Amino acid sequence: MIEYVIQYTKRPIILDSFPQRVIDEGIPDHWRGRVTNTSFNEIASVDEPAVWLLDDSATHFNSRSAMSSTNQTLAKAAGVLSHFGGGMTVLFTTQSMSGIDLSLLRYTTISPIIRWVDPDLIPQERKEWRPEIEHGQYELRKVCKDERFRDFFWSSKDRVLVRCPFPEFLKADDDPVKADLLSRPMRYHSEEDKKLLLGIMKPPAKQRVKRRKNDEQ
Repeated sequence: MIEYVIQYTKRPIILDSFPQRVIDEGIPDHWRGRVTNTSFNEIASVDEPAVWLLDDSATHFNSRSAMSSTNQTLAKAAGVLSHFGGGMTVLFTTQSMSGIDLSLLRYTTISPIIRWVDPDLIPQERKEWRPEIEHGQYELRKVCKDERFRDFFWSSKDRVLVRCPFPEFLKADDDPVKADLLSRPMRYHSEEDKKLLLGIMKPPAKQRVKRRKNDEQ
């Protein structure tokens, strides 16, 4: 989907929480100048209709960390994202809809895209989403040749199957390290960044002071 945005729009792309190494070494040449890794906490500073990708979003926005700084930002911005920067779009990826905070589901217009879901996880889904996810798996099973359903996705909003070609720049034949940087970006975080993402370690004092000031404002 990011490749589609690059090709057919002029909107900036923000790969939230992606390591700087991925931005510097992993993105294809035709993405350069369009892509940053600005934190979602800095959304007020972005004055363009950006497309945000929040990868592995359950780490940042799960229902068990509702009081985290980033989650507070999401809760406050959920209803006005379409007004910021001329209208922003946020793409979440998640292993399960049950891990996403309810503020996102209650105050925004969402368009779920369903891909392969581990059958063992489906019974753990929220009851209101389980039938749709099961239906998406049924639709994908009919057309996909890949066992993990990577060649199509099901758009539950539009009720259609959408072909999903695999980008040439993600193929590992020419440069496996570069392909891996974009395919599995979270593995390239420093140990300190991983601890911050998981809440094991608090951010430096200066950042905490800045966050408190932002919350007060």
